[in-house]
Amino acid sequence: MSKIANTSPAKMNRRGMIRNLLGTGAVLGASPLALAKERPPVPAVPNMKIIKMDTIMTGRDVYVRLETDAGIVGYGDATNHFLPFSVEGMLKDLEPFIIGEDPQRIEYLWQTCFRRRFQRGGPSTGSAIAGIDQALWDIKGKAVGLPVYQLLGGLARTKVRVYGHVSGMTAEEAANNARERASRGITAIRFRAFHSHDANDFHDHKAAVYQQIEYLEAIREAVGDEVDLILEVHGRYDPVWAIKLFELAKPFRPFFVEDPIRHENPEALKWLREHTDLPLAIGERYHDKWDCRETIENQYVNYLRPDVNHCGGITEMKKIAAMAEVYYIDLVPHNNAGPLGSAATLHAALSIPNIALIEAPWVNGPRNPEVVSPFPTVENGFALPLEGPGLGVSFDEIAAARIPFGEVPNQPRLNAKDGSVRDF
Repeated sequence: MSKIANTSPAKMNRRGMIRNLLGTGAVLGASPLALAKERPPVPAVPNMKIIKMDTIMTGRDVYVRLETDAGIVGYGDATNHFLPFSVEGMLKDLEPFIIGEDPQRIEYLWQTCFRRRFQRGGPSTGSAIAGIDQALWDIKGKAVGLPVYQLLGGLARTKVRVYGHVSGMTAEEAANNARERASRGITAIRFRAFHSHDANDFHDHKAAVYQQIEYLEAIREAVGDEVDLILEVHGRYDPVWAIKLFELAKPFRPFFVEDPIRHENPEALKWLREHTDLPLAIGERYHDKWDCRETIENQYVNYLRPDVNHCGGITEMKKIAAMAEVYYIDLVPHNNAGPLGSAATLHAALSIPNIALIEAPWVNGPRNPEVVSPFPTVENGFALPLEGPGLGVSFDEIAAARIPFGEVPNQPRLNAKDGSVRDF
């Protein structure tokens, strides 16, 4: 009796099913080697070491350049406009921890730069590690030929809503600028008043509050109800005056009030939270996940605003976002960078689930496009993904070398009427 005759119907059915699923050739003799040849090749990732680290200071920007022995170069943005020389010094301090290391060990190198040093944290450390971290992600993306957002888990969204800025020495000027932004499809606008007071190195809480409301009313009238307005306070007010601002601003429906008080004592936000139902935001002066912890755990704000150039880079922003996600807090990343920092912001935002929108200073007019390009494309108020490998931008080192580093911008040295110091 043949083997076929002795085979049960159940076994025959299973064999037929296998043929249908795998194909007759696979069952009847196609070798694993032949099947492997039909698959597209997996790109080889070279073994690499970092052989050189440079700090490039050009215009108003501080960049990190990492070179590998495989010929791949990565760039990161470490710009902190008010502390550039401090960041430059911190990068020199971190260089020994980077040279000779494998650039693909991004998490290991982040931990190395932060934890192998006895003194930790702060704006200089946050920006220096951010520049290194971005350059490492740029290298990794270039090595495998993929945009960074693909390495971060892929697209959590296909585009990211942006907001632009307006300013003006008068409410009318600010309103006209807002009308122009809205005419180009920008659906969210951030502003603050008291520019005229800054010019005179003067701050008075009462005058500033009422000027904020004057601007808010004028801009709301100019753009209508369809555009969201972000009311920037810059940490200027004492808590009692922040409460007064909330009271007067509520009829004009701000999307959120940003930095209503100083950032050093997050617990002070608790009192504000108890006295208003307006959405609040803070975070651009937080420099790592530990700075953000208290604000997140106590749910003091509705939106958190880390900056990818200041908070330790893409790696740290992903962790901050995950902490905030547990408490249903969305991120609105701060960003006053040129094309490189804006690209890093966009890649992170594309991969993070709890992003509401991102700051997009380039919609107000490009800055230094001759050194790094392009800025992300914005359509109908949304930034579209950058599709090149790595961070998806090009860096012109020759152009950067031609542009000298400028002077550190003067911050207003604000005084009250009695000559005491006020916050910028």
